[in-house]
Amino acid sequence: MADVMELKIYNQDDRLSVAAILIKNGYTVSQGKRQRSPTGKTLDYILKVSEDKDNADTSK
Repeated sequence: MADVMELKIYNQDDRLSVAAILIKNGYTVSQGKRQRSPTGKTLDYILKVSEDKDNADTSK
C-alpha cells in the first residue's frame, strides 16, 4: 500500500462526498479524528487516503 495522505474536512456531509468520490476512483479511505492540541477540546476530523493498486477504479 502507498503512503497515506490526510485531508482535514470539518463538515460531515463534505467528508462523505469526498470519500465517495475517492472510493469510486480506486482509493482506500478511512475516517479519523484527533485533538487539535494536547490540552484543547476541539477535534480535527480527517480522511486518511491511500492509493491501492488492488482496488477497482469504478469511475470509468
